[in-house]
Order: sequence, then structure tokens, then C-alpha cells
Amino acid sequence: MLREHRGELDPATVRVIEQNLLIIDQATEQARKALAADPANRYLNGHLAAQLMRKMTLLRQATAIVAVHG
Repeated sequence: MLREHRGELDPATVRVIEQNLLIIDQATEQARKALAADPANRYLNGHLAAQLMRKMTLLRQATAIVAVHG
């Protein structure tokens, strides 16, 4: 949705959303790699779940912003 409506949003808003998504994706990838080495680690499992929740929350917020401005 963000890709489809990015032209309707302030470029600074799009930039912040994209930067945050990149940070979350990097943290998620690091957690996945760490879990591959230690799959029973409860902390890493929780960390990965938290990163995925952060991404979902950010995507929901981005969708809400697009809906308001679109």
C-alpha cells in the first residue's frame, strides 16, 4: 500500500517509514540467523517475535497514514 500511494505522502514521512522498516528487517534477519545457531534460545525466540510485531505495527500505522491522506 505504501508503494502504491507514496506519491500522496510527504517524502519525509515515506523516508522515515522506509528507514524504520529497514531497521526492523535487519534486526529480524539477525534474530533469524542467531536462532539458526541456537533454536532453543527463549530470548531469541521472543526477540524475533517482538521484531515481527513491530513490523506489523509499523505497517498498520503506515496504512492508516495512507488512508487519511489518500
